[in-house]
Amino acid sequence: MKLLTLIYDSSIEASMEELLAALEIPGITRVYDVLGRGGRGPKMNTAVFPGTNNMALIALPEADVPRVQRAIRRLQGSFRLKPGVTIFCQEVEELP
Repeated sequence: MKLLTLIYDSSIEASMEELLAALEIPGITRVYDVLGRGGRGPKMNTAVFPGTNNMALIALPEADVPRVQRAIRRLQGSFRLKPGVTIFCQEVEELP
């Protein structure tokens, strides 16, 4: 089992939600208005560093990871100005 941690610009929330629904991912945990600094610079929801990110935690079988990753990267590339999207993948085990 893999856990994808998906951090993305909150401005693409509607598109990301639609994509993840179309991929029929059975379970997603979402966290909205995440603050931080990454490849696109700081997002602190302030006048100096405007904007926020959203985060999705997605647990799925290892075989599904490439399909989901490709779809997310296609979505990212479909925007005129490429939004920040970071994907981390790690091994996880569900505990009883």
